Amino acid sequence: MHKGNPSYMKQMNRRLIINYIKENETVSRATISKQLSLSKPTVSAVVDQLLKEGWILETGSGEASSSGGRKPVNLKFNPHKAYIIGVDIGGTKVAIGITDLNGSMISFSEFPTQVYLEKNLFEQIKKHVEEQKEKLNIDNSKILGMGVGIPGVVHVEKGIVKEAPALRWINFPIKKELNSKFNFPIYIDNDVNISVLGEHWKGIGSTRSNLIYIAIGTGIGSGLIINNRLYRGSNYSAGEIGYMVTDKEHAQQYYPVYEGYGYLESVSSGSSIGSQLSKKLKKTLTAKEAFKLYEKNNKQAVEIIETAIENLGIGIANYISLFDPEMIVLGGGVSESYSLIINKMQPIIDRFTPEKCDVVKSILGKEAGVVGAVALFLKEHDSMLTIKGEG
Repeated sequence: MHKGNPSYMKQMNRRLIINYIKENETVSRATISKQLSLSKPTVSAVVDQLLKEGWILETGSGEASSSGGRKPVNLKFNPHKAYIIGVDIGGTKVAIGITDLNGSMISFSEFPTQVYLEKNLFEQIKKHVEEQKEKLNIDNSKILGMGVGIPGVVHVEKGIVKEAPALRWINFPIKKELNSKFNFPIYIDNDVNISVLGEHWKGIGSTRSNLIYIAIGTGIGSGLIINNRLYRGSNYSAGEIGYMVTDKEHAQQYYPVYEGYGYLESVSSGSSIGSQLSKKLKKTLTAKEAFKLYEKNNKQAVEIIETAIENLGIGIANYISLFDPEMIVLGGGVSESYSLIINKMQPIIDRFTPEKCDVVKSILGKEAGVVGAVALFLKEHDSMLTIKGEG
């Protein structure tokens, strides 16, 4: 559409005004006019329409001030005009949440992935969504849409999961499956891409322009924000840190813990740590249990976990050297042992990097994926609302 087209200009003005109000708490019509260099009649016409549609609300009485003039009526964004569903499908758990338009979580639930993976996974997602909507007393007319994160390589345009080892999916038509259950817009991406979007929007990296999120769980993956934009790569597989080789000698005889997993995650992921220690002690152990034994100085646990941390530290050092990020955020199940990991890992990172970089723990915790899925929806959906770094 040509930029001189009146319809285009009207839409652009709506978008500018609603997002200015959204970002600036409460503002007057006069302030909007001045800050956006729009005429007062243009601002008034758009504001009246936004008020009528319920996107914004009026606050303040507009009564006379002490100087005799009328107080301006302020405007504020209405985050409850509509809601967005975020779904984070992990190898272990599926997390589902509903947020308002500001990304505030108003409902959250999760269920074990593997129990439903072979059948009824999407029916179970639907069930949780319906239960949350019922609890909140909202129907589909109030839902803008859904964002979904998957632990694997996703072709975002086609809506196909090219490969997701934790789910045993290859060329899986996830968009088609979801569209058969839900009749609103749905956007899909790699789970760590949505997590980095969440951290950049609402998390610990919200003031940073260059940010890397690394999830250490069933596998190891990462999402990259470069100059405020999500970087996906030419095959939608940028950030596959799990494939990084961090020990040349060991790599010559390594084999993946699971088919399709790379070297680093076969040494340092949560599933790898649990699997290695289970073999050594001849009983089934999780990564969480392995870290408990590590704290008790169990010899085998110490050996396995310190090797995992050393390789992870080298991988992160390589990332810092390549991308010079302002911050690296650690998430995923293994990050729960952040205080143990960072003390061992920081000297390795410092030794092998040219510049300092903060390596911190996610503050969004188990909700990171859901918040990120909502951020993905707002970034991709052609609506009036924008988030930082969109485009």
